[in-house]
Amino acid sequence: MADLLILPGRGTGPLYANIEAPDDIWTWLEPPPDPVPEGGIPYRFLASLGDVRTPSPFLYTVELDVAEADLPAVFEWYEQEHLPMLTACPGCLGGARYQRLDGGAPNLLAAYRFERPDANRTPEWEAARNTEWT
Repeated sequence: MADLLILPGRGTGPLYANIEAPDDIWTWLEPPPDPVPEGGIPYRFLASLGDVRTPSPFLYTVELDVAEADLPAVFEWYEQEHLPMLTACPGCLGGARYQRLDGGAPNLLAAYRFERPDANRTPEWEAARNTEWT
């Protein structure tokens, strides 16, 4: 069973629009209703840090397509360094990681809840994205 379902278009749930393409709207269902609507992308929850349950005005997502053999190293990096550093940045309320369940690509999703749209443009965010481990 999916912990998150992202549906294209408007639905019953929080709506997010792409800042660069405002007509690109997605419904964020966490957890998905039962029965699960068709046509969405299902994800399994992996980990979170900070406040990821309170709806936020801005959601910043990053998709990764990682080979199966490399998943343990990526998971370790996210858990030990990346997620803690990013969620500590000013304007970031929290972040969560998910793994896609339908076998499609990209297979990983990270979602960060922001207080403001430019939270990922701070010196702290840039430093967290550019470490030796990264």
